[in-house]
Amino acid sequence: MTDTSAENQVLVNIFGEEYPIVGVGDAPYISKIADFLDARMKEVAGSSGITGRDRVAILAAMSIASELHEKREVVQSMDDQVGTQVDDIILRLDQALLDRS
Repeated sequence: MTDTSAENQVLVNIFGEEYPIVGVGDAPYISKIADFLDARMKEVAGSSGITGRDRVAILAAMSIASELHEKREVVQSMDDQVGTQVDDIILRLDQALLDRS
C-alpha cells in the first residue's frame, strides 16, 4: 500500500519557469497537474495574445475555475436526479409491499 501522506518535492516547468512543488501525493500526479496548468496557460496565451505571465496565469485560473464550476453544477444536477429516482423507487417498493399484504 502506498503512503500518500508523505510530502514529495517535484521540479515542474510551467509556462517556461521551473518551480519546486512540495505536495502530498505521488510525484507523477503532481507532474500531471503541472502539465495540465502549463498546457492551459499556453492555450490562453496563444488564443488571447497576452504574454504577461501574471495575466496569463489569472486567465488560465479563471478558465479552470469556470470549467470546475460547470462540472460541479452537472454533478449536482445528476445527484439530484438520482436522489429523485431513488425516492421514486422506494415509494414504489413500499407500495408494492403494501399491496402484497
